[in-house]
Amino acid sequence: MIVKNFAVLFTFTFFVFSDTAFVDLPKCKLDNFECMRGLYESVIHGIGKTGIPELKIPPVDPIKLTNVTVNVLGLVNITMVDGVAKGVKDCIFEQFRVNITEERGHQENTCDISIKGHYKIESASPLLEALLQGNAISGEGNGKIKIEKLHLKFDFPFYAQKRDDGEIYMKCIYDLIKYDYEIRGKVGFFADNLYLGNQEISETIMTMLNENWQFVMSSFGQPFVDKGVELYFKFAGYFFDSVPARNYILDDLTPYARP
Repeated sequence: MIVKNFAVLFTFTFFVFSDTAFVDLPKCKLDNFECMRGLYESVIHGIGKTGIPELKIPPVDPIKLTNVTVNVLGLVNITMVDGVAKGVKDCIFEQFRVNITEERGHQENTCDISIKGHYKIESASPLLEALLQGNAISGEGNGKIKIEKLHLKFDFPFYAQKRDDGEIYMKCIYDLIKYDYEIRGKVGFFADNLYLGNQEISETIMTMLNENWQFVMSSFGQPFVDKGVELYFKFAGYFFDSVPARNYILDDLTPYARP
C-alpha cells in the first residue's frame, strides 16, 4: 500500500499500560513538511494489517468490504457483498503538509489498489432495460479490479480540537475533502457469472472493459474512486481521532484549539 526509496521511515512501537494504549511516535513541527509526510506515512504503514486493538483502530490493509454498493450513473448497482481492498499500506506518500492557521491540509500519494470478492450487479434503470430490448443486466459471483499507480491529490480541512478529556486532537472534516486523481498505470477487470437476460456475457464484457479501460474509467470510474476515498479516509482517520496530538506534534496547539 515500496517505501524502500525513502530515507526516513518511522515505525510504531505499541505499549499497553493499564487499560489504555500508548503510541510512541517521532514528533514533528507542523512546518516541517518532510517530517509530517513521513509521520503520516508511518501511521498508515504502521497500522498496516494489524490495526491498534488497544485503541479500537481496525487494520487499513486489507480493508474489509461488506455490502458496499456503488451506483453507476443511475444505470446499475454494483455491490461488493463480501470482499477486501488491498494496497493502502504500501502507498507511496509524496506530499503531506498542513497549515494550522488556515486549517487546511494537502497530501499526494500513489497506490496500487486491488479489490476482490463476492459481487452482485443488477439493473437500476428501466430505461437501460428498454435500450437492451427488455433484457436486464445481472450477475453474482467473483469479481476483481486492479488499479496500478493511482495518483491521488487531497485538499482537506482540519482543526485542532480540544475535547472533554483535556487533550487536543487533529480533527479532519471528512465531508469537505476535495480530491483529484489520475491513473498512471493501467486498470484490469475480472468478473464471472455476468448475464444479459439469460445469456452469459462475462468473457465478452471483461474483454471490452480491459481493452478500453481508459475510456471506462474516465466515463464511469468516478463513483468507484469516490467510494474508495471515503473508505480510505474513514480508516486513516481512526488514528488521528484516537491519539492526542502531543504524541506526534511538537508545536503548542493550545492557541489554535477549539471544541
